[in-house]
Amino acid sequence: MTALTDREKALEEKYFLDFEMAFKVRSRRDRLLAQWVAGRIGLVDIEAYVAEIINARMTGGNDKGVLDKILTDAQAAGTKLVESELQEKMQALMLVAAGQLEAENRRVGPLVSGSPELGGNL
Repeated sequence: MTALTDREKALEEKYFLDFEMAFKVRSRRDRLLAQWVAGRIGLVDIEAYVAEIINARMTGGNDKGVLDKILTDAQAAGTKLVESELQEKMQALMLVAAGQLEAENRRVGPLVSGSPELGGNL
């Protein structure tokens, strides 16, 4: 029975770590996308636009909310962006973001259960 409990606990930890990594990758991708879009539509305050895109993610909760905001902003700036182009860029940047986070994790080591980063007290 203990082995089963240990396995369930390990699977639960893996689920939460996978969820956390997916969130980090999506957040990094949104940041990279916002920087790319800001350059395309001629925004000067890139960090403010990054914050707007992050807010769109938090309030919209999905890629569609982010896409809609970007398309609206591009139209307001007089720049034509096509939704399919944005979706392709999002996919490409997802790979870039995952690669960046993987490289960062290799430099500092993976987060382990009980580490201070996860609220543990190693």
